[in-house]
Amino acid sequence: MPTDSARLHAVFDLAMRIGEGLLTNGAAASEVTATVLRVTSSSGLRNVSVQVTFNEVTISYLADESSTPFTRVRSASARVQDFARLAAFEDISHGYLSGDLPLEEARRQASAIPQRQPLYRIPLVVSGFAVMGGAAALFFGAGSLVVIAATLAAGLLIALGELLARWNIPPFYGQALGGFIAVGAAAIVALLDSSQSPSIVVVSCIIVQLAGLSSISAVQDAVTGWYITAAGRMLETLMLTVGIVAGVRLGLLLADLVGADVSVSAGMPLTFTTAVVVVISGLGMGLGYGVGTQVPARLLLAGALVASGSGIIAHLLSSAFLDRTVAVAIAAFAAGLVATALGDRMRAPSLAFVMSGVIPLVPGSRIYQGLLGLEEDLSAGVAELIGAAEVAVAIAAGVVLGQLLASRLMPYFRRSGIAYTPAISSPFTTLRRRRLSLGSRRMRRRHGAAVIEPSTMTGEMTALSSTMFDDLSFLEDLEPPSDLEDGTGRRPDREE
Repeated sequence: MPTDSARLHAVFDLAMRIGEGLLTNGAAASEVTATVLRVTSSSGLRNVSVQVTFNEVTISYLADESSTPFTRVRSASARVQDFARLAAFEDISHGYLSGDLPLEEARRQASAIPQRQPLYRIPLVVSGFAVMGGAAALFFGAGSLVVIAATLAAGLLIALGELLARWNIPPFYGQALGGFIAVGAAAIVALLDSSQSPSIVVVSCIIVQLAGLSSISAVQDAVTGWYITAAGRMLETLMLTVGIVAGVRLGLLLADLVGADVSVSAGMPLTFTTAVVVVISGLGMGLGYGVGTQVPARLLLAGALVASGSGIIAHLLSSAFLDRTVAVAIAAFAAGLVATALGDRMRAPSLAFVMSGVIPLVPGSRIYQGLLGLEEDLSAGVAELIGAAEVAVAIAAGVVLGQLLASRLMPYFRRSGIAYTPAISSPFTTLRRRRLSLGSRRMRRRHGAAVIEPSTMTGEMTALSSTMFDDLSFLEDLEPPSDLEDGTGRRPDREE
């Protein structure tokens, strides 16, 4: 397939826009890289190298050994929680790979996504997170006063966070302000009614602030070998969490001055009533988070059900016989499995379901207990914070394992040719990938659908547009150079 300069620029422009869109909306580096390579390979380009870092996407193309490499670098904009845009970028990439979208139309749609108006306006977004905060308080068995206080505090901290973001104030300060507001609301509850459990207000607000941080993608990047991106995301998560800690600590000083008791209350015992409350509150948390993060309306109920399911699984297992960390890991694993299957079946990004599913598992209570413990018993406080970190790692590792397993099983049950399952694979050599995916004699066309062929040793799948096979002459351009591969598909200087 001949590649002129104008077409090369067009393909790279589409690939860069899609890659940036996925990266800024929370997709893991392995998914971004695999999607970009799918776009370039379905356009007939081989010898394409993609590098993804914390905030940058680089694509390089080498036509042959005598040519000058063609390289483009695109810096990603600030990370946001907008699953409607993430779904739109995935729809464009899959439409282009299947041959339903021509190149120029795909470019036009990709360039228009950042200029779209948000699916839900700011008042509705704030309301969504407020509902999430109130549902989180209900999840811990709070009374009506605490639920109302948590709802108002969560809405206020999100609204002020949006205001600070518009003023270009770093999010660290927004997180710190949110922690301070949470403890302030808890102190008011303690002064109004000392029989209530004001600490639940703080825990609920911590969950709202921690939800959506890039810890899941960071662990996925670390597990799959993308260490630079993982390090950046982990540092970002750590700094934002430190911001919450700073705000909460400042709020605790204020609570001591006014004599408000915001100590942690006992957890809910396991009964049928509490199980029903956990299910209902899980639905509320998932629904509120979905609205707050621009999840399309057709996906809201599914995300809420995943959140409710993970919450009741963790509650039952931890209340019955398992350590909380193990129970959370099992619930996160189930959430990863279900979220990946739902994403593939509903033709939507599985990340939207994953992030909803882990909300009830966030260790907000242990973080708050650790902060309180630092004032009275340093070793006990540090132990609680380390325990919270263990739970966070268990959540991320469980989710990633569930996604890995589901992404390997879904191809056996998929009805269509293009996968929406996450491409979780280790960094790989581009030439090896081309030899497996495009140089194979087993390529086939099934009922006009896209062709799916293995493209890495870890099983990541590449989708080739069916329109590429109308003219088979382009295959010669896609074959590996003769000096790098013999007739058996092996390099002469390497034994397979």
